[in-house]
Amino acid sequence: MAKGFSDPPRRFAHEEPRKHNGHIGPGPKPGPKRAVNVSIDAEILKVAKEMKINLSQTFEDTLRKRTEDERVRRWREENKEAIESYNAYIERNGVFGEEFLDLDEPSV
Repeated sequence: MAKGFSDPPRRFAHEEPRKHNGHIGPGPKPGPKRAVNVSIDAEILKVAKEMKINLSQTFEDTLRKRTEDERVRRWREENKEAIESYNAYIERNGVFGEEFLDLDEPSV
């Protein structure tokens, strides 16, 4: 029987099937895990367990977000003077090619 486009796709014989690594969503691949001790309000812990919330993943996701936010805040603080200087330059001189743009006309 001849093969056609309606045949189901097949993997190459040498290709291993992909396995899910457990990480969901954007962000870097999770690194090696390390056990830590944390203190959590007993009532919220009880509710989280009843809701079957994965505490480790929740903590990791929140910590990842907070560290990224802090990294951005520090970068902005460290580069504040340069950003203000650049903005002042643009305010005084405009941007390259600005004379060719009609800013009063809406873009298509």
